Amino acid sequence: MELFTLLADGEGLRSRFVLHLSDFTTDGSDDPEEVDEAFLDDCVATPEDVAHSTWRGKSILIVNVRGAVSIRKFLSNPRALRAVRRFNLSHMNRGRNAYQASHCYSVADVMLGE
Repeated sequence: MELFTLLADGEGLRSRFVLHLSDFTTDGSDDPEEVDEAFLDDCVATPEDVAHSTWRGKSILIVNVRGAVSIRKFLSNPRALRAVRRFNLSHMNRGRNAYQASHCYSVADVMLGE
């Protein structure tokens, strides 16, 4: 499973982020009905650039972002970037797995400027 993908989309780009659902709900729950749509819309240049779905027992959120401007805006949002870091670190800390060696605290900290 890739936690972040960046792909060609015709003449542009698209990306997919795999995240904890609770980082994007209005109440911090794993309830897909509580996804903070307004926050997701604010994370991109235009609301049409973002789509989402849930995965694996409703505790994981898949966020799809289209366009370089919106991808850049999503990654520059502090709350969204913390969510990327949190999922990355929790995935890394699940014990021995194929992703453990490629995810590290220092890379996530540099991304956040911490």
